[in-house]
Amino acid sequence: MPRWFVILARCFGCAVIEDTWHYFLHRLLHHERIYKYIHKVHHEFLAPFGMQAAYTHPLETLILGTEFFIGIIVFCNHLILLWAWMVCRLIQTIDVHSGYDIPLNPLHFLPFYAGSRFHDFHHMNFIGNYSSIFTWWDKLFGTDSQYSSYQEKKKKQKDTVEKKLE
Repeated sequence: MPRWFVILARCFGCAVIEDTWHYFLHRLLHHERIYKYIHKVHHEFLAPFGMQAAYTHPLETLILGTEFFIGIIVFCNHLILLWAWMVCRLIQTIDVHSGYDIPLNPLHFLPFYAGSRFHDFHHMNFIGNYSSIFTWWDKLFGTDSQYSSYQEKKKKQKDTVEKKLE
């Protein structure tokens, strides 16, 4: 049986592979010639919730579902890794589709973790925020710019309200 830190490192490797695959193919599924035929099914819900994560077109399930297995093919040398990666992936998927930014969420300790706010904005806006776990691909390609502007606007509104209450 692999040691705990090896399992953790390999789950992180699986997450990096999954996130990379997801970013580029999810972005492709938003292309105007493809979106209405495949990915639009997933976007029927503007406010995500846990079970909605699996509500996708069968082709999308194949396209984006493949990402789960690539890391396993690369890193798996023990059944415990498969189980650990499955648990990590399910927890993350439910978290980003929960519609809640859970306080003291241990996932927020992951560097560049996207979280539910990031994914909620994707369902609200349909453009940008294509990553599933981390934000680095969106930052690198600027596909999080509308989200960043939105967050800044919300912060300014909050600061204005707080100043009025003082």
